[in-house]
Amino acid sequence: MYSSSRCFFAVSLIVVILIFLPGSVYCQNVEPLIRQGLEQYKQENYEEAIDILVEARKQDPESSTAAFFLGLAYKQVMDYPRALEHLQDAVTLTPKIKEAVVELIDISLQLEKIEEAGKWIQTAEEEEIFPARTAFLKGMLFQKQGKNLEAIESFENAVSLDKALTQSAEFQIAICYMKEKKLKAARDRFRAAVLFDPQSDLGSFARQYQDMVEKRIFLERPFRFTFGLFGQYDTNMVLKPTESAIEVTDEESYVMNTTFRANYVPILKGPWLFNARYSFISSLHQKNTHSHDFIGNSVSVCPGYNFGRFALNLTATYSSTMVRDESYKRYVDSLSVGPLLRALLNQNHILEVFAGYNRNEYFKPSLTPEEDRDSNGLSTYISWVWLFKNNAFFNLKYEFIDQNADGINWENNAHKFSLNISKPIFDKVSLQVSGQAYLQDFKYINTTFNTKREDNIYTGSIGFTWEFIEHSNLVVQYSKTRADSNIGVYDYKRDLYTAGVEYRF
Repeated sequence: MYSSSRCFFAVSLIVVILIFLPGSVYCQNVEPLIRQGLEQYKQENYEEAIDILVEARKQDPESSTAAFFLGLAYKQVMDYPRALEHLQDAVTLTPKIKEAVVELIDISLQLEKIEEAGKWIQTAEEEEIFPARTAFLKGMLFQKQGKNLEAIESFENAVSLDKALTQSAEFQIAICYMKEKKLKAARDRFRAAVLFDPQSDLGSFARQYQDMVEKRIFLERPFRFTFGLFGQYDTNMVLKPTESAIEVTDEESYVMNTTFRANYVPILKGPWLFNARYSFISSLHQKNTHSHDFIGNSVSVCPGYNFGRFALNLTATYSSTMVRDESYKRYVDSLSVGPLLRALLNQNHILEVFAGYNRNEYFKPSLTPEEDRDSNGLSTYISWVWLFKNNAFFNLKYEFIDQNADGINWENNAHKFSLNISKPIFDKVSLQVSGQAYLQDFKYINTTFNTKREDNIYTGSIGFTWEFIEHSNLVVQYSKTRADSNIGVYDYKRDLYTAGVEYRF
């Protein structure tokens, strides 16, 4: 990532070679071989240079010059262990080639030999060997040690000593700021690296990173808002039973849904975590507006602590739904509170485990005490996410819900299994597929139908998302629900067609 500085250093190296070569070769028979190897090296024929310089070292194992050039050649073909071996000879044989010290620093860093790199940096500083490049490599050492602020200081020092290092230093400083989560500073430094030499390979890299950082700045902004407007066609809005002695009409309807979400995710220093969300939804129906139109509000907070490979959060969510009669009236309030453990199994696999308390309170009076739907109980889930490709994921989730209802007709245990897949299929177009099985086992004989109720509700959906404008998505989706119940009034089929737009800002 600092090729321009290496090119400059290579030019300097050729000058050094021409100066000290005659006086450093003690075996005159090996001098022609070294010159031949050097010529192949300058022509970038590194394999040929290696063959020649290996022979030179065989003829004169004490030649520090042959060791130096052979180490450089091995470095060019990225055989770093062999390069390290010969460059170490170059600084221990007589005469000592001081210029090999900076190469030893570079290779030690490549091989993650941090302590050895630090030792050679100290030597280079004491003997004032290529001060600018030494300062640059010291910055690389600090960066590997996680000392990003010290690394930035070293890179800036390198630039003050040699302006030719500007682009490479700006690039590395930007990387340091990224690691410190100072994304705006990182973006500005990448931009500076591009402007220094837009046509260079490093300039192209910097431009790509700048674009990536700008996207991260948008995605990681503390306040995030999403507005959605969706039209739907619902084939069974009243959940008409599949078999019923009573003919139910007006089961089909067009629906207009409006959604809004506001997220607050501040970037906190240290291991502490926090996020909060407010959600709003309004659903307006073409038919049965005074029984099915509703407004929903939800607020959640999630403080937590990051332990490294896993994080522990306390999540609390309160939601309230109002259904339209002559005017909107409170229908149900829900509260969920509990700890959430999120573990990073490896780079592409995430595991989540939640266990908490759930409370539902319905405000419409029940006809009989047995039909009272107010409930509380345990809600827990385990979820696995596989990030199998860029912008793609696969999710499996199992949830258990224990609803201890006030009315015995609604007391049940529920098992929910769900699968979700999201995968890009074209440029800016993604496919979403989901499936869910919601299995409810009611605990008591239903007092109305004189049988123990069992509901198995299956839902599947397929949809596409197209980012037709930056931060704006066109969403189309089809979903089908099949509620299989042993009590006919709760047994139904439903198809839902959705299309709309969503804008993030």
